[in-house]
Amino acid sequence: MQRKSPMVTAIAMSAFFFFGAALAAEKAPTKEAAKEAVKAPAAPAKKSGGQQVKKETASAAATAKAAKAFAQVSAELYPKAKQEGNLVVYSVWDVEHLKIITEAFMKRYPGIKATFWQGRNPEIVTRALTEFQGGQASWDVVLSDNAPPVIRAAGAIMDYDTVQRDVLYLHDPNMATVSLQVQALAYNTKKMKPADLPKSWEEVASPKYKGIVALDDPMRAGPLSSMLSGLKTQWNNDNRFNNFVRGLKALSVPVHKSTSAMFRLVISGEYSICMPALLHDVMEEMGKGTPVNYVKTVPPVVFPRQAGIYVKAPNPNAAKLFAEWLISDEGQKTIDSVGRESSRNDFKSHTSIEAAYGKAMKPLPVTDQQFLGDPNTWLNKFVKPIWEG
Repeated sequence: MQRKSPMVTAIAMSAFFFFGAALAAEKAPTKEAAKEAVKAPAAPAKKSGGQQVKKETASAAATAKAAKAFAQVSAELYPKAKQEGNLVVYSVWDVEHLKIITEAFMKRYPGIKATFWQGRNPEIVTRALTEFQGGQASWDVVLSDNAPPVIRAAGAIMDYDTVQRDVLYLHDPNMATVSLQVQALAYNTKKMKPADLPKSWEEVASPKYKGIVALDDPMRAGPLSSMLSGLKTQWNNDNRFNNFVRGLKALSVPVHKSTSAMFRLVISGEYSICMPALLHDVMEEMGKGTPVNYVKTVPPVVFPRQAGIYVKAPNPNAAKLFAEWLISDEGQKTIDSVGRESSRNDFKSHTSIEAAYGKAMKPLPVTDQQFLGDPNTWLNKFVKPIWEG
């Protein structure tokens, strides 16, 4: 009988209960799946990789180098991937988005059949770890934001460093960052005068905004949670961070577990400020003439969306090719076409950081490895004592 690993058991249970609480309104995995998720692993847990912040704007030389590197790796991987013939993706992304992306990949690389399973982050973590610990070679790539670092912490992600690393805003030497979650400080233009807008994320916690802020739940694995991690790293000042969390609590507003639903309340005028909104949502509504805008002088928070390759992938070459293609110019255009932000610092789009904020803007990255690998532990340690105290 195989002995259980306390480390992976803790990771699986932490991920399961944390994501389940964060998405209480959504369908939770079955009890049987939760039990399976804590079976003994086939390999010891691995240490998390590290997000490295790259230059905000790539040089022409870096762009040319990345294109050449992609062409070379594509030529090397495609024959092997075609021989494998399949690609299986687990993802939290919208079904329609996944259809467009996988169909574009199959058109670019005939002979590879790409299929996907779409689920919520808690379901993805549970299923991926259940199959990993059961020794199943059942999937190739997990495409998500929160799930890949948690799965990696359990030892289920293969190390893979993209050859296009020099054109990424955030570079993780162990997983490909294929898109970014970009958080913007948005507001209703009919409710807020420009002179009255907060000049920083920190100022949102000022008493003058009490009762008018649509606030994300800081104790879920959502945008505000990742923002808190990024600000704590940037400030490196416990008193400042603690006062900020206290200020948010003192706003005396209900918290929300859906960023899109929260943003809708700002659009309707029920709240004046959205803390935070997703940039692509704001840009889409602005394009429709909706009375919303964002504060262009407040640095956007950037959180990685990654393509993690399964350590037991049945089609490892197809998985690597897919990760590289997603970062390529063609892949980024496909990702941009479904409304998701590019991970490249040389990609031209109306939702790119440069287009939305200007060349001089330096985004606020989320790089804390404890948060990325185990957000539950991080939040319980740094936020919960203040928020629930």
